[in-house]
Amino acid sequence: MIHISDSQMKEIEYIIHQSMNGLHVLFDNDTIKRFCAGAGGDDDIFDEGRARQTEKLVEIFMSTPTITARKQLFKSLSEDEQSILIRTYFNIVENNILNSRRMLN
Repeated sequence: MIHISDSQMKEIEYIIHQSMNGLHVLFDNDTIKRFCAGAGGDDDIFDEGRARQTEKLVEIFMSTPTITARKQLFKSLSEDEQSILIRTYFNIVENNILNSRRMLN
């Protein structure tokens, strides 16, 4: 389970809301293209073997105190870890968009 403070959760919600509106404050366009443009299925980031790694990366990323620090953390990760993190992030954004649309219907 991921543990973050209330203030961190509010900032994450803000960042996700911005991404839902097309403003991606954590990732530049080149990074998004590199990791998301050719991504087929995302099943590999959610298989049991990667679940712990994904959860740990997301927890570290979300508990990092500032946007600038999150960007620095992202750059310090291996390419595989960056891929896991950005694809997981955009899955969260996508799920939020889908859930908000369901609430409107």
